[in-house]
Order: sequence, then C-alpha cells, then structure tokens
Amino acid sequence: MELNRNSVLPLYYQLKEKLKEEIDIGRYNPGDKILSENELSSLLGISRNTCKQAIADLVAEGVLYRIQGKGTFVAEKKIFKGLTESFSFSSDNNSNMAGLVTKVVFAEEIRESKESIEFLKLKESERIYRIQRIRSHNDVPLVLQTSYIPKFFCPTLLKFDLTQSMYKIMKENFKIDFSYFTENLSCVMADKYEAEKLLIKKGAPLFLLTRKTFTAKNEIIEVARSFMPGDRCEFYFKHGEEISIALNHITRQAS
Repeated sequence: MELNRNSVLPLYYQLKEKLKEEIDIGRYNPGDKILSENELSSLLGISRNTCKQAIADLVAEGVLYRIQGKGTFVAEKKIFKGLTESFSFSSDNNSNMAGLVTKVVFAEEIRESKESIEFLKLKESERIYRIQRIRSHNDVPLVLQTSYIPKFFCPTLLKFDLTQSMYKIMKENFKIDFSYFTENLSCVMADKYEAEKLLIKKGAPLFLLTRKTFTAKNEIIEVARSFMPGDRCEFYFKHGEEISIALNHITRQAS
C-alpha cells in the first residue's frame, strides 16, 4: 500500500480509498481485523492522526466497525435496495436480498387494533396475523420486519414455515392473486426493542420502509414495516423514472 505525497488529495483521503479498495478486492473480508492506527502510521510513514481520520471516516460510512479493546474490523457489505426496482411475488429473496438467513421472532394471531384497522382497511371484527422476522447475514442482523396480514385471506398461514417466502406460501396455498405494492421510506431512531434485535445502540439511525401489498381486487393483503440500520444498507433511485419524495418540514417556534 503506497500513498502519493505529491497528490492534491489529502493523505487521509488516499488512505481511506486504499483501504476501501483492499476490502473491495477481497484482501480484507467481513469480520477481518485491519491494521491499527499505530501500525498503519509506521507502515506508511504518516502521522497517527492521519490514520485516525481515515479510519473514523470509514467507520462513519459503515465500511468498518470498532470493538472496544479489540480493534477495528471490516463490516458486512451493505444491502442495496431500489425503491423502483422490479419485485417478484414468488419470492422474498429478490436480487441483493438473496443469501440472507431468516429467523421468525414471533408469529401470532391478534385482535384488530386502531392502527391495524386504519392501515389494513379492516372492519372492527376482523383478526390479523402479526409476524416478525429478522433477516441476517453472517449473524449480523440487517432487517427487522413486522408483517400484518388479515386472517381471512389465509386462515392457516401460521402452520407454514415462515422462514420461507410468505408471498410464495400465500400464492401457492391460498391462491392469492397479487397485483402491486407501494413503499414509503422514512428515517427514525432505534428504540430499545429495535436496538436489541438489530444489535445496535438505542437512538441509532434506521431506515423504515413501509410496504403495502395489494391483490388484483385492490384489497390490502399485507402491510410490512422493515427497520434497517443506516450503516448496513443503502437505497438507490433509478434515473429516468418518476419518483415522488415527500419531505416533512418541522418548524419550531421560539419560546
């Protein structure tokens, strides 16, 4: 690893990009420990502060993570999700989601709530399934997802293996005719429960992706709320397609 001292690029930035390059080509794999700030300083003949800044930037970007008393390690690669990408109702494991391990946290039948009546457009007498699952890669939680599904669509859903694609289960066993879905993306802070499940700190930034799935009769068959740590995933938008982004502006009055 060599840095160009005659470059207009700062040394810390060059080091940062070199480390990212070594990770990209597989010299460092997820979970591998990288050289310490002192070791990099000695190896490259640059100041420890320069190394510290490069590593701090990579930690902030989610490329590296620190374990107190142990060192700095390569993080799992982020999952990439496009809000406009094609989606198959025959599988939950689309494109970059393939290879994730699914664990069911709970699957239960519950009475309707004010919230479920509102977003599922249910009558007060209806019952729903609430199913929570965690998607992980190499034991690192990437997605905490809770699905709400009206029971009358698939009365025996809870008898199936819910670590598999629920869309596939519903399509093959209950003849559900899926039509389309909508998604809303927002940013929230992790509460205590979400932090525990995703192995992050309380208050850490999360993406919240809310998806409503509709049948061919325009009925809402599922509302899924997915929490994803901001340093473990990225969203992208395809150019050339019409995308509507709503920004909520919060104004505060001076007291």
